[in-house]
Amino acid sequence: MQDWVKTVPKAVLHDHLDGGLRVETLIELANEQNYQNLPSTSHDELKKWIQPKPDKSLAINLEAWEHTIGVMQDEDSIYRVTMEALEDLSNDGVVYAELRFAPLVHTFKGLTTSEIINSVVNGIKDGMEKYDIVAGVILCAMRQEQNSLEVVNLCIEHSDVIGFDLAGPEVGFSVLNHSEACALALENNINVTLHADWEVAEGIKEVVLDSNARRVGHGSQIINDISLNGDEISFQSSAAKYVFDNNIALEICPTSNVQCGAYSNVSDHSFGALFNAGFNVTINTDNRLMSDITMSEEVNNVVESFGLDEKDILSITRNTIKAGFVNAELKNKALEKVSTLY
Repeated sequence: MQDWVKTVPKAVLHDHLDGGLRVETLIELANEQNYQNLPSTSHDELKKWIQPKPDKSLAINLEAWEHTIGVMQDEDSIYRVTMEALEDLSNDGVVYAELRFAPLVHTFKGLTTSEIINSVVNGIKDGMEKYDIVAGVILCAMRQEQNSLEVVNLCIEHSDVIGFDLAGPEVGFSVLNHSEACALALENNINVTLHADWEVAEGIKEVVLDSNARRVGHGSQIINDISLNGDEISFQSSAAKYVFDNNIALEICPTSNVQCGAYSNVSDHSFGALFNAGFNVTINTDNRLMSDITMSEEVNNVVESFGLDEKDILSITRNTIKAGFVNAELKNKALEKVSTLY
């Protein structure tokens, strides 16, 4: 890793809270809660088991989330995971971070949604103060479920929540199934970022044109809707042109995309072409535990794959913070840490 990558200010918009636990925390929480479903209590064995398995079924790869969510069913555990996430990100040079999670999957042992959300919000507030990082939390609903309106209402009820997201499988579960929830969010000035990865060709259109999302979760497949000829760019879809013209941030997660089979390696990822074309690309970890990746490693992969330098990363960091959903005062606080270097 290049020396400057570790220390350069970084910002992340797309980081799933339940996908970023420390392995040792997962084991400790399981022991404390008498949670006996872990496949191993050995740190190295469990870490290896969690890693993506490209030759296995999606169901096997998703099983790891059953365990992280399984130990995040009480207020103390959720708070601890949130605090540790901000500590780890801050120690990795991240000055701005948005964490997202699906609150309704943490109710299995009787917690109320308010208790769940407040546990994360309190962790965000305390973590910002303790670790000198600016952060916020986004609530996710799942495409395959029918409760997105409930999640939007939770965003409305909890003023400290900074946004709404739709995650989960794309094939067979269109964002348009949740049009009412997206409209309610818009009516109540809730920031919206919606997943549109690489599985559905019309995903970008459904997110930005049909659902009015301010950002795109992932979005790397937009490369299929443009043609590049030297410095000239032409658009094959109105959605791609809209994203470009309106500087819509793409929450790109290169390592996660490779591990999911969308690209053979980071060097083949569309990130480089989109960056050079002038799209508002941001660099994100998606799931730090599941993908075994840190922001510094993610940035380094991009730097080495596409020949970026420190000035490029500082520019991306500034654009990432500007695309963030926290209030202007906090956003400016994070930007100040970058402005002295750029």
